[in-house]
Amino acid sequence: MKRNFLVGAPRSGTTILQSLLAAHPKITSFPETKFFHHLWTDRLSRKLPNRLREFFYKEICRPDLYSEVEVYRRQSTTDRINWFIGVLDKLAIEEGNSVWLEKTPEHIYFLESIADYLPQAKFIHIVRHPLDVVASMRKATQDPLNNVLWGGEWSLDFCVSRWNSSASISYSCANKSQHLVVKYEDLLRDKIWLLSQCCHFIDIAYDVEMLRNYRGESQRLSLGLPWHEGIDRAIEPAIIAKYKQFLSPNEIMYVLENTVELRQKFGYGCE
Repeated sequence: MKRNFLVGAPRSGTTILQSLLAAHPKITSFPETKFFHHLWTDRLSRKLPNRLREFFYKEICRPDLYSEVEVYRRQSTTDRINWFIGVLDKLAIEEGNSVWLEKTPEHIYFLESIADYLPQAKFIHIVRHPLDVVASMRKATQDPLNNVLWGGEWSLDFCVSRWNSSASISYSCANKSQHLVVKYEDLLRDKIWLLSQCCHFIDIAYDVEMLRNYRGESQRLSLGLPWHEGIDRAIEPAIIAKYKQFLSPNEIMYVLENTVELRQKFGYGCE
């Protein structure tokens, strides 16, 4: 089984890239599992059983695969991981596939730990200009209808910190054989080229079905969450820089000043 993880900062294009790859007939994918994020984050570890129950019962509608014994297993982290990865393998096999793609942005903070348990796993990173990411984070977490799901409104400083931490990890992995780092802007400029790169990395052939069927996959994988509204839109460069609608000139300057080192490493200009 070829196991692949898609990671990056929130609002970097992880869902749209996942949707495109999930539309490949030889790739099985699922809504965000958040498994390792909950497993290895102290404040979330006690919530893992509830998180998994939600995943199996509500998100993939497969309660038959949910196991109370395995979910509450305390003796061995290895056993819990092997069980859950086995479930993802089973979902792929049921579709006649030997490749799966899991997307949870926060898994970027656990790459080494995941690789320790899954040494053959591969990781695709997606990076996006910090102005767009920070503006999108701010917009999503300021919305009173859904910001509770984000843990409340994110400050400008916290958004910048999230971009910097994710981008720093991606940059450090850029030359590692098990990692592929791509840019959201390249996806917008040349979808076929970037998807071909991803398919080559995963070791499967490019398939035009990705561009034909990604809209349906985006609806399935995004679970109708409000901050994914419009995720099934056409994939093309924006005519107007949307971040200017959500960030003041002073905020734009703050973001640029506090991301300058990594922006330059990724070839991003000021705007």
